[in-house]
Amino acid sequence: MKKKPPFNQEMSIRGANRRLFARSPLVREKLEESRQEFPRYKKDGTRAKKNWVKRQCEVCDKWVGSSKIAIDHIDPVVPPEGFPASYDIWDRITVFLKRLWCDKSNLQRICDTCHDVKTSKERIERLIEKYTQELDRIEIEINYWDNHQNMLMDLPKTHKKLLSKYIAKKKTKGLEKIVERAQNLKNRLL
Repeated sequence: MKKKPPFNQEMSIRGANRRLFARSPLVREKLEESRQEFPRYKKDGTRAKKNWVKRQCEVCDKWVGSSKIAIDHIDPVVPPEGFPASYDIWDRITVFLKRLWCDKSNLQRICDTCHDVKTSKERIERLIEKYTQELDRIEIEINYWDNHQNMLMDLPKTHKKLLSKYIAKKKTKGLEKIVERAQNLKNRLL
């Protein structure tokens, strides 16, 4: 039996608000801006009672079925640099809610294909930001170790393991520079 993850209050609040937002009049209004009906035919060639409803993606301009389009925030709900470390759960939720319930001008209709590309790009940007900060800290510690090896004998073991986490990301497109930097730092510890 699969183990249930522990309850995460912040993620539950975010998820509930995302679901509310998805059903809001603002989202429906944005979707209706490009609604068009196209004739639908049965397998035998006769006309079906209901037409296809399609909507236009504002990124690639393709017309797609209603189930293959979403409303997306142009300026992402979670900032690319993440939330400041000084924020507690309620500060993060407040910022999240303000960014989620934005003005209509920050919303766009986006097809699933374009949405996957945009979301992946935003995720990679956040990871690069996070990993760069972590590698900066590790590099400072390695530089200190280089100058004080006699005092910090176990540093290479612990940091080799840490750096392996980044090197393992070598198949993730967009993280090539992070992997290369981690490999260079690990080589310095050999």
